[in-house]
Amino acid sequence: MKPIILPPDSSGTHDPVRLRRPARLYTLLGGNGSGKSLFMHEMARLNQEDAYLVSAVTGGIPGKVTGSLSQLMAALSLDEEKVRFNTLKSIWEETFPGNKIDVIKGKARIRNRSGKDSIGIRSLSRGEKAALYYIAATLLAPSQALILVDSPTLFLHPTAVGILWDRIERTRNDCRFVYDTYDANFASGQTRRTAIWIKDYNAADHSWRYQIIADGELPDEIFLQMMGSRRPILFIEGDTSHSIDMRLYSVVFPEFTVKPLGSCDKVIESTRTMQSLRTMHRIESYGIVDRDRRSEQEVEYLRAKHILVPEVAEIENIFLSSGVVETMAEIRGKNPKKVLKAVRQEVIHKFEQMLEAQALQHTRHRMKRDVERKIDARFTCITALELHIKSLIKKLKPRETYDQLLAEFRRMARGGDYDGILRVFNHKPVFTGSCVAKALGYSGTDDYVAGVISAMKHQDEKAARLRLEIRKLFS
Repeated sequence: MKPIILPPDSSGTHDPVRLRRPARLYTLLGGNGSGKSLFMHEMARLNQEDAYLVSAVTGGIPGKVTGSLSQLMAALSLDEEKVRFNTLKSIWEETFPGNKIDVIKGKARIRNRSGKDSIGIRSLSRGEKAALYYIAATLLAPSQALILVDSPTLFLHPTAVGILWDRIERTRNDCRFVYDTYDANFASGQTRRTAIWIKDYNAADHSWRYQIIADGELPDEIFLQMMGSRRPILFIEGDTSHSIDMRLYSVVFPEFTVKPLGSCDKVIESTRTMQSLRTMHRIESYGIVDRDRRSEQEVEYLRAKHILVPEVAEIENIFLSSGVVETMAEIRGKNPKKVLKAVRQEVIHKFEQMLEAQALQHTRHRMKRDVERKIDARFTCITALELHIKSLIKKLKPRETYDQLLAEFRRMARGGDYDGILRVFNHKPVFTGSCVAKALGYSGTDDYVAGVISAMKHQDEKAARLRLEIRKLFS
């Protein structure tokens, strides 16, 4: 592809910057007053021959196609081969399952799930009009275009955003995309995109101070600038590039701005800090941490502090939960009861094989926690500390704790308490080596995880049920 020309960098030579090996997808980020919109329009000017500016706000595509959504639709429907209109139809119906779009007497008409009545595009909601506009406009873009998109999430429901732009990008894989957005979820959740962080604009010499962030997490400063939507924040473990957490929770909790922080300690600390400063910013904040080997008392304490803890030991166990497995079996055209029975039998069998090891690991966690609590006291001399430590073995009672946990785990295994086992079974190979992916027709667990997340991006009954089944694990 051709180089992309970026506006002058005020921290450098003040000359336009030519990217000879550009990425395919860019997101422009910046706070109010940083000159982000000017930056995009300057990109359009500098890349004039290739630039194709798309805005659902103004409805204009300067220099290439002008006109309303109706005119764009007319241009597609009059295409003799109807190839582009059929592509629009496919993307629309994937984004809004149950809705159909056709050309009747030369005009586009939309039918809902009932299929009885059809409506014109003027009667669509603002979000539906925006989606239709983006599809039509990008399909009309010339080959090898640099498509600059203003406010790609505006008016759109969060569950529709990901599937819409993923499909558009795949369809126009001959083009490059640049997005101007204030949506933190869109920016941080799309790890394939390179971010351009625009810090400020120098009007005197028409230049910008900016930083290119390739495949990395957004700095805290820019993340905080982007919270203008006032949506509540959800702090999670993991990162934007490698962990499941961000990909899963941004879809399950679309009403939140999701921010990955790495460790569970940082999630807990950040949630507490945001809660303590709420009188200043008035933004609700929550956190999610894995249950791991925490006791019921620890879990209740965290939940009281706005830290959500699921009813499974770790995030991978979510994909083994009964509701998720059965719903995915329906989506894949499999027998839900048969698939779940196979998965349950395998997980319970592996748990039976590891009862002692799991009881020991849980005992170790509790001993570590109790030691930290009991040793956190003031001592007048080293002798007093030594005596206190020597007495801990009698106070902690590790053998008694181990025997109680082992007996409890054995009862779970004998009674087939699948939900209980998922709540305490901390062993990642249980998921990665399980039969769930194969039983559902996936090549592996990575493919299965991607399938669950993709299914939840739809706006149909099964997608809603999947999200509900996962959310129930946090109630």
